[in-house]
Amino acid sequence: MHALETAAVVTVGTELTTGHRLDTNGAEVARALVNAGYSVREMVSVPDDLQAIVAVLAELLSRRALVIVTGGLGPTHDDVTREAAALVVGRTLMRDPAVEAALSARVSVHRDPASAISLLHQADVIEGARVLPATTGTAPGQLIEYAGHTLVILPGPPHEMRPMLHDVLRDRVASAPPVTLKCVGITESDAGHAVLPLLTTYPTVDLTLLGGPGEVDVILVSTTGDDVELTAAAHAARTALGDACYSADGSSLAATVIDIAIEREESLATAESCTGGLVAAALTDVPGSSQVFRGSVVAYANETKSAVLGVDPALIEAHGAVSEAVAVAMARGALRIPGATLAVATTGIAGPGGATPDKPLGTVWFAVAHAEGRTTAEMHRYGGDRTMVRDRARTTALDLLRRSMLDS
Repeated sequence: MHALETAAVVTVGTELTTGHRLDTNGAEVARALVNAGYSVREMVSVPDDLQAIVAVLAELLSRRALVIVTGGLGPTHDDVTREAAALVVGRTLMRDPAVEAALSARVSVHRDPASAISLLHQADVIEGARVLPATTGTAPGQLIEYAGHTLVILPGPPHEMRPMLHDVLRDRVASAPPVTLKCVGITESDAGHAVLPLLTTYPTVDLTLLGGPGEVDVILVSTTGDDVELTAAAHAARTALGDACYSADGSSLAATVIDIAIEREESLATAESCTGGLVAAALTDVPGSSQVFRGSVVAYANETKSAVLGVDPALIEAHGAVSEAVAVAMARGALRIPGATLAVATTGIAGPGGATPDKPLGTVWFAVAHAEGRTTAEMHRYGGDRTMVRDRARTTALDLLRRSMLDS
């Protein structure tokens, strides 16, 4: 098998290089390229500066089969990507009559004549370029073949960029799309140590690890498009990861929980304190969750824990709200929700206040209660700020539901 064609992604915008806006286009374009069978070797962000864009495009186009650029195609003074691209390939910009006619219909909304003139600059097309029509905005994209390489320039707004990107890549499908093994309850380091030694048997497969709040994505990519070797490597990796791997098809942890609940004919409920409904929100984000999700109680105040979930105030007084006893009582109380057969509860200290010497910030107790009477509980301590603690607690709660159903 031959090595995959290489590609690079360039995102243009001073707002990106100054940190005023997060670059989401780069990641989206890179994923699309990988799925289309390219090996993405570089991603670069540059400001709205003509010479900076020229320098980056010239360098990348000299060594990559495909370079895709997003941003800088609008009507304002700092939109100079098309001018930079023309300089790099040594061709002139020519006014495209069809694009100009389409843009002229928009001119009437601009009271300032200078604004109207600027809008029509978007009809300037590099000589010999294939025009990628605008479907949701005003700026068309362009595809230029140059010295055996391909340069594609696309608008920056994602809703404008996305249809053009699909148009450019629609005839390419990777023979071996990347495989993502989604894992929970395992660190990036442990996942790497479990999988990396296996890949000596599969030399055409590369490994990437992507960590999230309590989760790790183990991403396997073929460097040659050999789907047989990639499939074998993925099978070996999943075996090595064991029950930490919950999905090999891109399904989220919440979706996996819902699927297992449907299969096992379980009905789910949650009782949440520190997570404030995040567990329920994750479950109800999944289409079809209404088949198995019965409801949630967000019992933030101790009085609510007692009045709604039936937690004995004496338990709270004796052990504190963040305790095994209270977590178990909350989970059992959630089983009062009609139809629920399995419930998870969370109670913890997300911060920044509320910590004690024996219960530091990040302490969270979890409990799972089954309708037949069985309960389990465990405590986790998380680092990070309030958001990180809550996000990781949500992930743990979902995983406890998953493991409880698999073990039953």
